[in-house]
Order: sequence, then structure tokens, then C-alpha cells
Amino acid sequence: MSRSFRWLPHEGRRHAVSARLEVRDEGVTLCGIGLVVPSSPAYPQWCWPTCAGCDLAWREHEGIQPYPRPTGRGLEESGR
Repeated sequence: MSRSFRWLPHEGRRHAVSARLEVRDEGVTLCGIGLVVPSSPAYPQWCWPTCAGCDLAWREHEGIQPYPRPTGRGLEESGR
């Protein structure tokens, strides 16, 4: 299954960009930041926090509920 977006580290966060972008292509993140796709991001950058704007836009596109999801009733009450 192919995905429409992929994640790249940029400006201190992991951002979603079009999966069609290739190295050195100019593009825009789902949250609207312009960037040039790097040839090879450094490994520690992959551990950066995810951009909330990109995450929300990606979840909407994929039909996934926003995070954090509403909790089920009773879980907190039971102490689990």
C-alpha cells in the first residue's frame, strides 16, 4: 500500500511532506512550511517530536481520529 505522505525532520520537528518529493525537491509540509528535501538527515533528527499541525492534517487525510483520542468511559474510574 503506498502512502501519500512521508515524514522528514525539519526545523526541530518531524513534518509530513508529499511522498512524491525527491532529494533536493522544493516542497511544503502539511502545516505549510516550505523546505528542500535533504539528501540524508542525521539519525538523531528522526527522534525529534512530531509537528502537531502535520500530524493533525495527516490524520484527517488518512481518516484517523485526532490524537489524543477521547478516552473510553470507565478506564480511569477502574484504575486501569
